[in-house]
Amino acid sequence: MRAVRVHTYREPPRIDELPPPGTPAHGQNSVEVAAVGVGSWDVGVAAGRLKRFVVLEPPFVMGAELAGGVAAVGTVVEGFMVGDRIFANPGFIGAWAEQTNIKAASFGPAPASVDDGQAAALPVGAVTALQALDMLALEPGASLLILGAGGSVGRAAIQLGRVRGLHVLALVPEWELEGSRHLGADQAIDQAGDWSTQLQSSVDGALDLIGGEVLARSAGVLRPGGRAVTTVADSMRAPVAASLSMAYLQMRSTTADLAAVAAHVDAGELTMPVRVRLPVEDVDGALADVEAGLKHGKHVLEF
Repeated sequence: MRAVRVHTYREPPRIDELPPPGTPAHGQNSVEVAAVGVGSWDVGVAAGRLKRFVVLEPPFVMGAELAGGVAAVGTVVEGFMVGDRIFANPGFIGAWAEQTNIKAASFGPAPASVDDGQAAALPVGAVTALQALDMLALEPGASLLILGAGGSVGRAAIQLGRVRGLHVLALVPEWELEGSRHLGADQAIDQAGDWSTQLQSSVDGALDLIGGEVLARSAGVLRPGGRAVTTVADSMRAPVAASLSMAYLQMRSTTADLAAVAAHVDAGELTMPVRVRLPVEDVDGALADVEAGLKHGKHVLEF
């Protein structure tokens, strides 16, 4: 079977021929992978910038998002049968192989209304957005500022925020303004402008996907008692963290959350724009595009 593996952080990942993974272990299922999503985190993993989050030393199979079908069910696994369509986030790595054994608790039933390529674009961004909004626990009518809403997490958060009745403010580069409005943002704001003066002390909650100076400026726009959730680990060590009611989210995929995402997709409440679909052999090009900041949607690789 084909698998995309990192052998050394000094070289691009390469496609290897490997034996199938064999019988799934206790609590695992075996998955025949049809498509995988490519995100900015994959670029970081391949370059070694995120190796503190990677549990294995090279060589290892890359990838954090997949969609496909259940090929075998492990012991003590309930709720899945051979042939079921699923989508999953096994962690920072392990998804980009034609067949893989992963914990059944890390995947859920794929949305029935989309194909495998579209489903593979969803797990990381959509589940992260769902869990962040759960942590913020804003009431309907409250305002949500999304710092860096132009990526997969931000796009999902715009849509899920609307579903929860929030007033969604999307902070994005100029070229993402129209896309954010199309996804349902009540207000799309150019992050290069004087947005902190415009929004001063008017925001109930913030989702930080950028950190740094943008997060620091957000401290001035939250109402007294406002809350922030960040997905940027280094933000919790920044001086601004002491002045905010801020929590760090490290997303962990669960069957329940993926099922909730699938329900939103099938209800027409959530989509993840897919920009490019490529065969897995074009993995280097896909990673280069993502690193260069190709706009307006996800890349998907298909086996």
